[in-house]
Amino acid sequence: MKASNKILLIASNVFFWIIILFIGFALEWSFPPFETEDGTFHYSMLWGNLFNALVLYVNALILYPYRKKLGMPYWLLVVILLVVTSLAEAFVDYQLVFQLDIFERLDTAYKDSAALFIIDNFLANIVVHFLWYILSFAIVFLFESNRNQRIQKTLEEEKLKAELKFLRAQINPHFLFNGINSVYFLIDEKPDIAKSTLLKFSDLLRYQLYECQDDSISLAEEIAHVNSYIEMERIRRGDDLHISLELPDSVGDYQISPLLFTPFLENAFKYVSNDDDGTKNKIDITFEIKDDQLKFKIENTVDENNNLPQGGIGIANVRKRLELLYPENHSLEIMEPENRFIVEINITLQS
Repeated sequence: MKASNKILLIASNVFFWIIILFIGFALEWSFPPFETEDGTFHYSMLWGNLFNALVLYVNALILYPYRKKLGMPYWLLVVILLVVTSLAEAFVDYQLVFQLDIFERLDTAYKDSAALFIIDNFLANIVVHFLWYILSFAIVFLFESNRNQRIQKTLEEEKLKAELKFLRAQINPHFLFNGINSVYFLIDEKPDIAKSTLLKFSDLLRYQLYECQDDSISLAEEIAHVNSYIEMERIRRGDDLHISLELPDSVGDYQISPLLFTPFLENAFKYVSNDDDGTKNKIDITFEIKDDQLKFKIENTVDENNNLPQGGIGIANVRKRLELLYPENHSLEIMEPENRFIVEINITLQS
């Protein structure tokens, strides 16, 4: 249980008992023999509530949580609890009468019979304690509600981890498939470029396999990975493609989920236009940070009448990951103006 939840539970219980004692001291109770001429002998409220609290918390914290394991013995233990606390309080009441020497306040029948006094007080106490037993279920509800919230949160966190693990597992095969394809088509035509591309691809794959196992990674490392990916594509594409990358002066110590941008990089390089005039084939990539907000924008030219798929595994993967990791702190916009394809992601960063 979190410290804040513990404090809330303790505070609510303390507040409850303050109210109970306030009522007891504020009202004029007729509770012989513990009363004075001007009202109740208030100290009786203190020890009486000790027994009430015993019934309430023993049931709420000890007996009720194990009722399913106990079965029928649970009810037997409840009866024992009520009987023992009621007898104990009746006996304490008699001892206080003796110690305070206030026998004159007792009815005549009680003065000569301690047993009668204890029995009558026991019967009155057991009714009161039964009511406190019923009241204990309010505490039970409070604890059960808190426990259920913790369980639900744990289940949601485990589900989130499982989904993220599955989604991230999809990235490596997807990336591997695209990388191998790229190298394959270069081997015969441009073997030297194929070798350089393969080395870059090896570094990128090593990053994905060994450095991205944590839930988050430094933004600086992720941007370095993006830069390496772009350099690999520069080698592969040569002068046929104009690539621009704008980076912030400083990225601080921000953390981010790894490999969020890789699917969009892959799509941009896969679907970028392929005109004979290489100057028309462009990919512009921008990272901008302002007031804990990261803006990632990637824009690529596309061929005329080229219908780009927006529902592929890469984009669907990122959509899902953003929803899981940044449910209220992100936006993803995909736009298709004339002969261009634009993706813009905004994320609220955390250090």
